[in-house]
Parts: sequence; C-alpha cells; structure tokens
Amino acid sequence: MKHKKPFAHLEEITINNSSQWVLVRGKNVDAPLLIHVQAGPGFPMISEASEMEKKLHLEDDFLVAYWDQRGCGKSFSKDLLPETMTLTQMADDVIACTSHLLKKYNKDKAIIVGYSIGATASLVAAAKDGRFFSALFVAGIDVDIPYADQYCLDFAMDKAVAKNDKKLVQKINDLKSQPVVDAKKFQERAKILTNLGGIKADSNYNSLALNTVKNILFSRFYGIVGLVKTMKGMEFCQNAFLPEMSSLNLFQIVTSVSVPVHFIQGSLDAVAPPARGRDFYEQLKAVNKSFTVFEKSAHTPHYEEPEKFANLIRSTVHK
Repeated sequence: MKHKKPFAHLEEITINNSSQWVLVRGKNVDAPLLIHVQAGPGFPMISEASEMEKKLHLEDDFLVAYWDQRGCGKSFSKDLLPETMTLTQMADDVIACTSHLLKKYNKDKAIIVGYSIGATASLVAAAKDGRFFSALFVAGIDVDIPYADQYCLDFAMDKAVAKNDKKLVQKINDLKSQPVVDAKKFQERAKILTNLGGIKADSNYNSLALNTVKNILFSRFYGIVGLVKTMKGMEFCQNAFLPEMSSLNLFQIVTSVSVPVHFIQGSLDAVAPPARGRDFYEQLKAVNKSFTVFEKSAHTPHYEEPEKFANLIRSTVHK
C-alpha cells in the first residue's frame, strides 16, 4: 500500500467477537502507526478526530487510528453483554485492534497514546503482550481508583468550602456517602469536578459537554442517530464497568513492562491524582520510562497544552 496523498479510511472490524469501528488517517500511509485509546468509560474517539488533528497535527508525522472501543460511540450495540465490559477484555481488545491494524497497514509495531482508563487498559495490554507496541504514552492514567475517588471528592470539598457554597457541600457529601458505581452518579461527580477546573482547567461542564456533542453532530460519521447511539453506549459502558473500576488498583496488576512507557500528568488533575501517578511510575519496571508534568493542565493535557503534548510524542518517538 503506497499512498503518498492524504489517506483516510473508516472500517468496521470484529475484535474478540465484538463489532468495532476504527478511523485511520494520515498524510502518508507509510508513516509510523499511532493509535489513540480513549478515556471513559464509554467516551467515543472517532468523533474527536477533527478536533484532535486541528490541535495536535499528528497526521503530519503518523498514520493515526481513532478507535471507538467496545460499547463506545459507533461501536455500541444493544446485543453487547455487560459482563464483557472488563479491564481484561479492554486490554485484550487493545492487543487485537493493534494486531489487526499492524497487519492491514504492514507495520511491525504501533505507538499507543492512551487517555485515563484507556491509558490503564493500554498498559495492561503491553504488560500482557508487548510485541505489538514500540512505545506507550499514558495521559492521566488511572492507577488507584479507591484513592482517586477519595482524592477527587476532597478536592471538590476544599473548593466548595472555600467558596462557601453550602448546596455544593451537600452534593459532595451525598456523593461521599456511597461508592460511585453507576452512570448517574458518575456524571454528577464529573459535572462538579469539571465546574471546579479539575477535568479541563479552562472549561465548565456545559461548555465541555456542548463541545463533545458538537463534535459528534458535525462528524460525518455520526450525526443525530450517532449521537443517540453514543449516549446509550456511554450509559451502558459506565453502568457495566464502574463496579469493577471502583476497586481498580494498578499497583497490584502491573509491576513491569517490556515497552517504553511515557507518563503525561496534568498538575491540576482532580481525577488522576498527580502524586499517586508519580508513585506508580516510580515502582514500575520498564525498559525505558519518563514522567512529564503539564503544569497548566488538568485531566485533558492533549487539549489544554496541545503543542507540548504533540511535541513530546514527536521528540520521544524520533529520538
């Protein structure tokens, strides 16, 4: 496959008995393969392709894959069983999707850029079978959910008390009273954290939600029907996966990996606590590893400091 002109291809593939969609784009199909593994649970990635390219320009140097994972976005199906939504399954899907794309585009290995729980699944996949990956970039990786759940509500409470917002204090106390293991509570907490600058430092919840909806509606791959499907998928993924996620501790799952791993951590992140991410990084055995702090970012450094984010990937890969 020798394309020198800009390349774009959307395809539906079967990954571990599940139908999933991948969009692959780039200026040169011979460039190294880079796969984005989305945050969530349940967030789509294909709908973000245009905005990510506008901010990161990774298609200039890489063949970039945007993948709607099992249950997410275009890949949601009412036939999916909730019990298939596990971290082990997500990691196996990362391996299978990568393997498929490597064969299709005649590559030896892929660069993985994972976000939040997508970063966690990518690291678990690389620990299980590192043959397919040349490097991992893990942004805002979830490493210890019980710790993070406590941390994010303490973060919110400190801000609410400082603002003397009694209504908000009550809402946070309600969330503290029971584990966040369903979509409704997860979204309530996300709204609070976003409005306090803990997810995207310069955005409130409404503007972030509006932007996500806009990206879906204006994507030629989704539209209104795609938006409805995406919302159903998000609720399904969160309800299915959050109970397992609530006890996730990566310290007990991954201690070493045979692939270079580069941690990207927003210093303002209320979802993935910076100090806990650093603790995990310190104990992880890897052939090569780095930890880069993004001082002006919370949980979305690829959108908050896109130039620094893209330059880190380019400079590390091209060393």
